[in-house]
Amino acid sequence: MRTAFWWALIAGALAAIGAGYVQASVQTQPPPVAQLRSNAEILPAPDPAISREPQTPAVTDAFAGDAVVADHARSAKPQWQSEQLRLVVGICGSSVAAESGFLRLHSPMAFVIDPAAAQARAFADLARHNGDALLVQVAEPPAPQRLAAFRRAIGPFDGIASRRTAGMAVALHGTGLTFFDERGDAANADTFARMGVTLVRRDVTADNLTNAGYVTFMLGRAAELSRRTGPVVVFVRPLASTLSALETFGATHDVRMIALQ
Repeated sequence: MRTAFWWALIAGALAAIGAGYVQASVQTQPPPVAQLRSNAEILPAPDPAISREPQTPAVTDAFAGDAVVADHARSAKPQWQSEQLRLVVGICGSSVAAESGFLRLHSPMAFVIDPAAAQARAFADLARHNGDALLVQVAEPPAPQRLAAFRRAIGPFDGIASRRTAGMAVALHGTGLTFFDERGDAANADTFARMGVTLVRRDVTADNLTNAGYVTFMLGRAAELSRRTGPVVVFVRPLASTLSALETFGATHDVRMIALQ
């Protein structure tokens, strides 16, 4: 009797377990992750033709709106040249401490100076002692009296720099001063030649973005351009990231920095 009782109890327990298993199998749904994966839409691959801007801060000044590579004719040479860059740093004169780092690169370069800046004379003296070219930043063609005032303010200088080219050839005629076209799009090169004024036009701006890696990339582009067209004029700002990029670039590239003239 007892044996039959225990067998009946065991059979009932097994039946209950089996019924619970069947009910759970019918009602259980796939976990949420599995549902999301099975119903997810397959995204198309990125279009390689879409260019994406680097997510780095942009420089905001009067030069920020200019094309990175100036739009003026550059004649390709019949054979590739050595990499040669003419470096122009501007605008300087606000901080000798920050700007003097460029002097320690020991490469020939030119500096554009704001004659009204607080430390313009101090920086001009250092650059002149270093043997670098000095250009004075102006907004309008300077009269002889203004040129004399610049010399009193910062000492001797080698040229004038401006975003404006109209009237500059006439204003600099007979002065022996070079004109640096900051925008790089001067269309009146013949006028400067007739007036006996040396015209230097910007080719590339290397630091519209402040990331040192971007600056290094743009210096590389300028060097590549120089292999096809000869020496390239590169404009940069006196920024810490630009200085860092120039130090790295000079150590890793077979490029020669040459004087502005």
